[in-house]
Amino acid sequence: MEQQRAIIVTGASRGLGFELVDLLIAADAKPIALGRGLDPRHEAAAGMNTCIFVAADLSVSQSLDQIDLARALPQSADEIVVISNAGVIEPIGTLDVIDSASLAAAFAVNALAPAILARKLLAAADARRSRLRILNISTGAARRPLPGLGAYCASKAAALMIFDCLATERPDVAIEHIDPGVLDTDMQSTLRGADDQALPVRQMFASFETEAKLRRPRDVAREILVGAGLL
Repeated sequence: MEQQRAIIVTGASRGLGFELVDLLIAADAKPIALGRGLDPRHEAAAGMNTCIFVAADLSVSQSLDQIDLARALPQSADEIVVISNAGVIEPIGTLDVIDSASLAAAFAVNALAPAILARKLLAAADARRSRLRILNISTGAARRPLPGLGAYCASKAAALMIFDCLATERPDVAIEHIDPGVLDTDMQSTLRGADDQALPVRQMFASFETEAKLRRPRDVAREILVGAGLL
């Protein structure tokens, strides 16, 4: 019997997340897109049930707590895969400048939301006796301090450690950290356009564009899905 798989993608409305969902739709994998909205190009797919949209504001923990994610998962799924891709780069600035609310928002999206989602999916997988697999879209910044990006570096490092702790608690849960490198996305545009005082390493991000080091999100999305055996 062919394996039934449910694939959840967070941060699906743009960038790498958009391309992941787009490729999964094309492969008739019926992805579940979780977030505040869908790109208009995928709204038709959701209407035709070739993509399932689950509305949730990842910056508000109560929003994730309240969603009944289990209802979007097929009862027959042998494996539940979540591609934890959603992330925010803001606030950009040194710790003496960024405000508390922006710092908390970064941790809410980049660290707390993945943890809450993993907890909910653990319960759903256990109830179905399904395998759970987590692909954490990480970043080199999770392991390297960058001045002006303390909130991003620390919150992405927190997500990495949360999943590593889960791996020790639940060896039956497959967890993989994926660093996609530098992509040609809105996030990189934001970094290039930042103030030099707020982001002392801004020139490094500008050089990624001038030296043609930015990768196409669709190419990276395909690499991730093929490498994970999802395409």
